Amino acid sequence: MTKPADHHLPLTHVVHSPPILSVPFDPRPPLTAADEPTVDLKGHFNTLYDNRWLIGGITALITLIAVLYALVAKPVYEANLMIHVEEESPNASKNILSEASSLFETKKAAIAEMELLRSRMVVSQAVDNLQLYIEVQPKYFPVVGFWFANQNNGALSSPGLFGYGGYIWGGEKADVTVFDVPESWLNREFVITARGINRYHFSGGGQRLAFDGTVGQRYRVPTPDGIMEIKVDRLYANPGARFRLTRKSRLGTIQAIQTAMVITEQGKQSGVIEVKLQGENAKRINALLSEIGREYMRQNLARKTEEAEKSLAFLNKQLPILKRQLEQSEDRYNQFRNSHGTVDLREEARVSLAQATAARSRRIELLQKKTELLARFTEDHPIVAAINRQRKEVDAEIEEIAARIRTLPVLEQDEARLTRDIKVNTDLYTALSNTAQQLRLISVGRVSNVRLVDAPIAPEKPLKPNRPLIVALAVITGLFLGTLLAFARKALQGGIDDPQKIERLLNARVVYASIPHSGNQDKLLRKARGETAPLPLLAQIMPEDPAVESLRSFRAALQFSMPHFKNNIVMFAGPTRSLGKSFVAANFAAVMASSGKRVLLIDADLRNGHLHRYFGIGRERGLSRSIIGSMPVEDIIHHDVMDNLDFIPTGELPPNRSEFLLHLNFGALLESVSSRYDLVLLDPPPVLSVADALIIGAHVGAVFIVARAGVTTEGQINESVKRLNHAGISPQGVLFNDMALRLGSSAAQYGATAAQIGYVS
Repeated sequence: MTKPADHHLPLTHVVHSPPILSVPFDPRPPLTAADEPTVDLKGHFNTLYDNRWLIGGITALITLIAVLYALVAKPVYEANLMIHVEEESPNASKNILSEASSLFETKKAAIAEMELLRSRMVVSQAVDNLQLYIEVQPKYFPVVGFWFANQNNGALSSPGLFGYGGYIWGGEKADVTVFDVPESWLNREFVITARGINRYHFSGGGQRLAFDGTVGQRYRVPTPDGIMEIKVDRLYANPGARFRLTRKSRLGTIQAIQTAMVITEQGKQSGVIEVKLQGENAKRINALLSEIGREYMRQNLARKTEEAEKSLAFLNKQLPILKRQLEQSEDRYNQFRNSHGTVDLREEARVSLAQATAARSRRIELLQKKTELLARFTEDHPIVAAINRQRKEVDAEIEEIAARIRTLPVLEQDEARLTRDIKVNTDLYTALSNTAQQLRLISVGRVSNVRLVDAPIAPEKPLKPNRPLIVALAVITGLFLGTLLAFARKALQGGIDDPQKIERLLNARVVYASIPHSGNQDKLLRKARGETAPLPLLAQIMPEDPAVESLRSFRAALQFSMPHFKNNIVMFAGPTRSLGKSFVAANFAAVMASSGKRVLLIDADLRNGHLHRYFGIGRERGLSRSIIGSMPVEDIIHHDVMDNLDFIPTGELPPNRSEFLLHLNFGALLESVSSRYDLVLLDPPPVLSVADALIIGAHVGAVFIVARAGVTTEGQINESVKRLNHAGISPQGVLFNDMALRLGSSAAQYGATAAQIGYVS
C-alpha cells in the first residue's frame, strides 16, 4: 500500500564524493579512516581463494608439462677431474744440480694453469685423438623417441614407425672413424641406412651423392667440391635403421668444448683446480676429459724439461766435435815428440848443459896437459898428437851440444802451444760432458709441480634432468604464475570482492545484504539451455539455499525501512549488465510473497528484459502495451505466477524506449498498482548504459544498487550514485550479489548484520 508522504523523513547526509542520502536510524557508528585496514591481507587471501581453480589449473598444466619434459628429456652427465698446482720453493737447498736446475724453477699461478687447461694446445690434441668432429647419432622419433630407446635395455628394435622413417627405438649403434668432406659440406647432415650383413647406404647432405658401402672398408669418393672419405668401422642395427652423420668444423668443435668446460679453483688460493664437463654421453665425456688431463700433464712436464732437453740436444751435437778436436791436439803433440825424439825438453836441456860443461872441463884439462907436454915434447910427439886429437873431439862435442841447446827454445814454444791446445780442448770437453750429464739427470729426475689428484670417472647417474626437482620447481612456478595471473586478473577487472570496500568507498553503512554465489543455481542453469528456455527460480526450487537465506535477511531489513520511504515501490538498479539483477529481483519477489505479502514484480527493462522466463510466460502482454494505452493495466498483470506474486512482463520492445517511459501512463500505472500491493518491485535497464533507470527512479520510493562481486568496480558504483543523485534520486543502499564463499567468512554474517540494523541508506 502507499505510504503517506508525511511518514517519510527526507533527511540528507552530505558527503564529498559521491553524495548519498542517509537516514538517522542506523545504530552503528559511521565509518572512519581507522576502519580501513592498511594491508588487506584478508582481501589477498580471498583473491587467491576466488581464483583457486585458475591457480590450480595453471599449476597442473605447468606440472604436467614438466613431468613430460622430465620423462623425455635427454640425460646430461657430468665428469670431473681435479688437479693440484704445487708452488715451488725458490729457497730450496743447493745441490749438485742447483746451478743447472735453477733455470727451470718457475712459480705457476693457478689462474695460468686454468687457462692452459682450456687452451687449444691441450683441447685440440684431445679432439684429434677422439675424432670428436665426427658425430654419429641414431635417428630417434621426435621428442619421445629417445625415451623409448632407453627403455629397450640396449636390444635391437624394428626400425621406423609402421615401417616408415627408419626411426630407432632400441640400442642400435654405429662407429665412423674416418669422415672427411669438402669444406662446403661441413655441418651438413648425412644419413647412413643399415642394409644388413655389414652393408650400409650413404646419402643426404643435400647432395646427389649416394652409394652402398661395406663396414670396415675405406672409401674415397670424388665430388664436384672435393674428395670425400668415409670408413664405417661398426654397424649394430637391423636393416632399415638410420643414423645421422655430421662432419663438424674442427675449430668449431674445439671452441664448443672450451666453452663447455667449467674450470674453477677450489677454495681461495688453494691451488686445487677442478675441471667439469657435461654431455649426453657418459663414456664420451669421460674419455674426452681423461684425454685432456693426460695431454695437459704431458705438456706441463714437457714445459719443465724443455730447456734442459734443448740444451742437452745442443751438447750432444757439440761433444763429438770437441772430442775430435782434443784427439787431433793429442795427435799433433805426439807427432811433435816423435819427430824430435823428445820426451821432456826441460830434462833434455839440463842434461845438454851438463854435458857441455863437462866437455868444456875436459877441453881445459886437455889444454893444460898439452901445455905441460910441450914443455918436454914437440907438436909432433905422439903424446901431444893424441892430446890434440882428443881436444878436437871435445870441441866437436861442445859444438854439437851448443847446436842442440840453440834449438831448445823453439821446440819448447812449439811444445807449449801444443800442450795449451790439449789443455783447452780437454777442459772444454770435460766441462760440457759434465753439464750434459747434469742435464740428463734433470730431464730424467724432474718432477712436475702439477699433480692429477682425481682422474675422471665415467658417471653412472645423470646430473640432469633432476626429475623431483623439476616437478617441485614446476609446482612452485605454477603456483607463482597462477597467483600472479590471479592478481593481474583482479587488477585488470578492478571488481570489488568485499562488501566492506563499498562501505569504505561511500563512507556509509550501505550494504543491505551480501548474496553468496549459489552452486545450486549454476546446476539449474546448466539444465536450462537456449535463449527461450524457462529459467529456474531458486527461491521456489531450493528455498534453503544460502542465497535465498540472504534475501530473507534483506526482506527483514527492507520491512523495517519501508515506513520511511515515500511509497512501496522499490527498484533494483545495476550499474551494468550481467550483475544478476534480474535473479535478485525475481527471487526476492518470491521470498517476499512467501511471507504473505502481496507483491507485484514489473520487468521494466524494455531493452533486454527476460524476467518472464522465470515464470514460463511470454512477454507480449506486458508493460509497453499498457503505456501506449492498447491494453488496460488489469489485462497486462499475470496473476499468481506464485502464491501472492503477480508479474508484469516488458511487453513488445518499442523503439525510443527512454522517451517511451516518460509517458504519463507509466507514472499512472505505478501509482495505481502501488495502492493494490504491499510491495512493487521494478527491474530496470543498467544505470550506466541508458537513462531508463533514472526516469523510472523518479517514481519509486527506494532504489537499491545491485553490485556483483568481482565484476562491479568502485568507479561504476561512484558513477551510478552520481547519476542517480543528479536525477534527484538517493539510493537507499547496495545489494552485494554473487559473493564467493571464502575462507573465514560467510554470506550469513553479512545477512545477519543487515537484519540487525534494519535499514541502511
